[in-house]
Amino acid sequence: MAKDRIKFDDSDFQLTKIVGAGVAVVTAIISVVIPIITWARGEPLDTEVSPEVAGQALAGAEPGVYLGHGREIQATFTDAGLGLWLASLAPAVLFVMILAVVVWLLWQLLDDVRGGHPFTLANVRRMRAIAMVIVGGSVLLFLAGGVSNGILSSAAVEGVDAMFIAGGDARDLLLPGVGFLIAGLAEAFRRGIELEQDVEGLV
Repeated sequence: MAKDRIKFDDSDFQLTKIVGAGVAVVTAIISVVIPIITWARGEPLDTEVSPEVAGQALAGAEPGVYLGHGREIQATFTDAGLGLWLASLAPAVLFVMILAVVVWLLWQLLDDVRGGHPFTLANVRRMRAIAMVIVGGSVLLFLAGGVSNGILSSAAVEGVDAMFIAGGDARDLLLPGVGFLIAGLAEAFRRGIELEQDVEGLV
């Protein structure tokens, strides 16, 4: 009998868990730890300014800010304070927290699948929790990104005074789409469990 080459074995489960954790750790280092180290060293804060303020950006920058005009408007704050650094870091910190929760739930799910018990109500709840975290997290990321954009753009560009500037594009819809897909899979798991229980009741 031919061996199923795509069947997961113990090493595949372990590798999947390691990759998931590795992605979370690397993301945290790149998006949170390195900027915090840069902040602690007193180095300038480099960030992108919302393209929506391009017209005002051409008029000039606030004192202590340098604007670079390329495909995106890059702002360098030579003496950024606590508020600007927190505004810059907030979306990244939120994303890392969401990613960590999703990876933790996936680890638990993988442990049950590896143990031969994938179709349980606990796993249905885990999949629903993953879906809720992804969908709710995408909304929070949109809001956090908009507030961060508004604060940084207002601090960088002369004549801009906004507390919220929406950013992103159609690709951002992929994240909540994945969440709804996982919610659909959770419902399929739940119905499979009900069917299994009905069959057992007939035997």
